[in-house]
Order: sequence, then C-alpha cells, then structure tokens
Amino acid sequence: GADDSAYAGGLQEHRNNDRLQRRQSKDARGAYPGMVDMIQINDLKFSYPDGSAALRGVSLSVKHGEFVTLCGLSGCGKSTLLRLMKPGLFPRGELSGDVRFLGRKLTSEPDRDAAAKIGFVMQDPEAQTVTDKVWHELAFSCESVGMERNEIRRRVGEMAGYFGLEELFDKPTDALSGGQKQLLCLASAAVLHPELLLLDEPTSQLDPIAAQNFIDAVRRLNRDFGVTVIAAEHRLEELLPISDRAVIMDGGRIIADCAPALLADSLPAGHPMEKALTASQRVFRAAGGRGVSPVSVREGRSSAVCREYLAEHAQKAGKQYVPSGEPLVSVKELCVGWGRNAPEVLRGASLRIFPGEIYAVIGGNGSGKSTLLKVICGMLRQTSGRVKLRRGLVPAYLPQNPCMLFTQDTAGQEAPAEYLERFGLAELSGRDPLDLSGGERQRLALAKLLSGKPELLLLDEPTKGMDAASKQELSRLLRDIAADGCAVLLVTHDTELAADCADMCGMLFNGEILNEASPEEMFRENYFYTTPMARLIRGTSENK
Repeated sequence: GADDSAYAGGLQEHRNNDRLQRRQSKDARGAYPGMVDMIQINDLKFSYPDGSAALRGVSLSVKHGEFVTLCGLSGCGKSTLLRLMKPGLFPRGELSGDVRFLGRKLTSEPDRDAAAKIGFVMQDPEAQTVTDKVWHELAFSCESVGMERNEIRRRVGEMAGYFGLEELFDKPTDALSGGQKQLLCLASAAVLHPELLLLDEPTSQLDPIAAQNFIDAVRRLNRDFGVTVIAAEHRLEELLPISDRAVIMDGGRIIADCAPALLADSLPAGHPMEKALTASQRVFRAAGGRGVSPVSVREGRSSAVCREYLAEHAQKAGKQYVPSGEPLVSVKELCVGWGRNAPEVLRGASLRIFPGEIYAVIGGNGSGKSTLLKVICGMLRQTSGRVKLRRGLVPAYLPQNPCMLFTQDTAGQEAPAEYLERFGLAELSGRDPLDLSGGERQRLALAKLLSGKPELLLLDEPTKGMDAASKQELSRLLRDIAADGCAVLLVTHDTELAADCADMCGMLFNGEILNEASPEEMFRENYFYTTPMARLIRGTSENK
C-alpha cells in the first residue's frame, strides 16, 4: 500500500545518500591520503593540424584508485584527452597546458616508465594486437620494457590464469572472437602492473555478454589492485554503477563532474546526454524525481518512484507486424565456411527480408552475423544453401570498418551537402574522413550510402562509436527510409537500437537463426540479449 511505497522510497533514498557520501568521501581524501594526484590536467588546449579545436581549456584531477567514466557526444574530445595521457599516442597538433602523471609532466615521447605504469586499451582490438599467438601477445608487452625472461614467464602465466586465458594460451590471435581479443588486450596492459588504465570505448564492438565480461575484468583490477581507471564510453548502463565519478565533455570542455547518482541533475536542461543516462535514471527523471537518482537496474527496482511510474505507464502490446509483398531477399539453409579445413560459420541459416522491413540480427561475437551480410552482398560464396535477391536489386553495404568506403580527401566530397546536414556533419565537410571520430565516420559512411537511394541497406554494427543522441537519430532515419520502401538488414549488438526501430528480430546462434520474433517479444523473453529497460520492467511493473 501507500505506507509500503513510502517506506521503500525512504529506504532507497537512505541507500542512495549513503552510497553518495561514501563516494564523495573517497573523492575528498583519495585512496591514498597525502599522495599527489594520479593525473592532474591543467587548462589543456589542443587543436589538430587542420585548425579544428578538440580541447578548449580542460582541467581535471583524478586520485589514486578512482574509477572515472568519461562520456560525451561523438567528437567531444574524449579520445583526444585520453591519448594526451599516454606518451607515444599523443596526436599531432598544437598543444598548450599540461598533463601530469604522479606529479611529472608527460610529453609526447614514449618512455619505459610511462609505458609500464600507464596502460591503454583501444576501441578496436585488431589495431592493438601485434603478434601471432596469445602467449606471444602477453609476453610482447613485457619484452617491450626490457623485462627479464624469468619475470616474463611468471607474469604471463599469472595474467593468463587471472583473465581465464589458459585454454586460449597457444591459440593464434586471429582465431579469437572479438570479446576474447579485447580481453587479451586488457591482459596485455595489465601484465605490466599499471597504476593507471585508460580505456577508449573498449566495448563498442562487443556483444552484451562479452562487454559485461570485459567490464567485470576491469572492475576487478580497480577493486582488487587499486588500479586507477579512466574509461571513455558511450555505453553507460554497465559503467556508471561501478564508477566513482562521471565526467561529461561537450565541445572540448568539461560540463559536468560528479558522482553518477547526481549526473542527471548536473547536466544542462535538455542536453542530448540525457538520452545516455541509465534506464533507472531515465525512468526516475520521467517520474519527476530530482537529486540523487538510482543508477543500476537493481537500484531502479528498489526505487518506489520508478516502480510506481512503470506500473502506471506499462506499455500495451503494439500492433503485430505483418510483412507484405514478395521478399526482396530469401536466404535458405545457408552454409558458409572461411577455409577448406575450417568449421562452417553458418550452418543452415534461413531468413526473408521484405520491402520496407527493418530486420535486426543479434547474437554473440563470432556467431556469423557479418558473414551473413557478406554472402548476401556477394563478397563471399556459400558452400551450400541459397541466397535469392529480387532481379536487379543491388544492396548497399556498410562494413564494420567504415573507412573502407571512403575514397575522397574530404567529408564534403564523400556525400551531398543535404545528407551531411541530415547527419550533423555539415561543419566537418572540409575534414579528412580519416581524421573524424569513430562515430562521425559511421555517420559519414551512412550518409554516403543513403545518398544513392538504395532499395536494400545492409548495416554491420551501424552504431559502433555513436553516442545515444546519434543512435536515436539513426533509428528515426532508418524508420523514415523503410517507410519509403527500402528494406534494412542490420546486424548489431545494440539491443536498444533493435528494440527502437526493428520490425523483426532474429537471434543467430550455432550457425542458424535460432528464433524470430518482434522486438517486444524477443527482448521481453531474453535474459542477457535484451535491453536495460526490459530488465528494469521485468523487476518492477510485472510484480506491482
């Protein structure tokens, strides 16, 4: 009854306030009282060679043992800031201000001490993996700082055990899944026992389970060994609940720096980053909640404010989607392998795509999603089965690496001004496509493809590197082009994108489409491959 709700709300408020006080206390004293800050950034300004300003007077201090999530819209300066904390990765350009690590000013020249004490994990594990086998990769980090042979063997063995890489120890690195490669990159950084770990959107290419495994490993390094973590990320659902602070950047400046539970109130009203808040925070704000907010799904389930709101605004089942017309694409019993002796990646996959339909394929890293797209667009040949396209149909294909589509010197030469404006890229028309951020490259590639007015659009992880506001804009755009008759087949780890825009979802597992259902049904029934909002609703409105 009302008394129970009032008690639950009071209890949640007490828990949140206690949690916030502990974090603020940690912020005030640091993990190591009396010691100099781990990172001290003073009025940092940076411009790239073309004159574009990436940082406009950033000042930030991070104490020993803190876990800081760095977030903001694509192109806000997150990656630039991280690279200026790692000697050897400094971008080229004009720099003023300074970055100090343990009181010592960092320079662009790499040195042995900084290489060992500052670890860096990039967005793309392929760009960071340099050797042929797992154990070689772990050993390479130690060899690069001149470590003795016996010490290398000890550390490699220890880290392989800690990260659960024993079974992969002798495997070729190119045989690993995306999640395994990214975990290996983390282990390769951790083998040097760093004091600071920098993460540049490390989960953007991972499926939900692999992403959670990676974040759990990072959390253990922070919790068990006191490693300071600064993580730039768009996916805040998993990171904010384990962070001490959230730092929001916009236009090369820091606009908010606070405990995650105060983030919603710290953002300017109507700021696009409100869309990136966790499901619990968004529901809390929609219900009129202010001040300290629940952050995790667990806290949202315990919040009386969230439970009341979800119970009153429970979504009714939408109209059942029914495809019409003849399919543009028919895939039947498709089998595909990558080599004569390699096991088949697809083993009997079947699906149909209809005009004006948005079909989302979800599934784990290495399940064959990208392979499916490459066969449909003719880049790979199947070993058996059939792919039938409507006569005269030419698919437009966006690969995971959008740079493969760029052939011109500037963004303005890649796509018409109308489409640059539509994707928020008009101000970047004079920039080299390769100098854009990951999210900006994705948007430019989409603008180029859509300017050709395709009838079938094949998208491989289209939201990789995109912020929440850009994802919502992409979802709206896909619905618009589908309404004009263009069919869209997208493979994605972004369950929120699929839930928002797809007409039909298929889950690819063990080489075949295991299940087809509407997004509502798919994510209501799934436990891991689902949306944060579905997890929150499962624990609240259904039990009201």
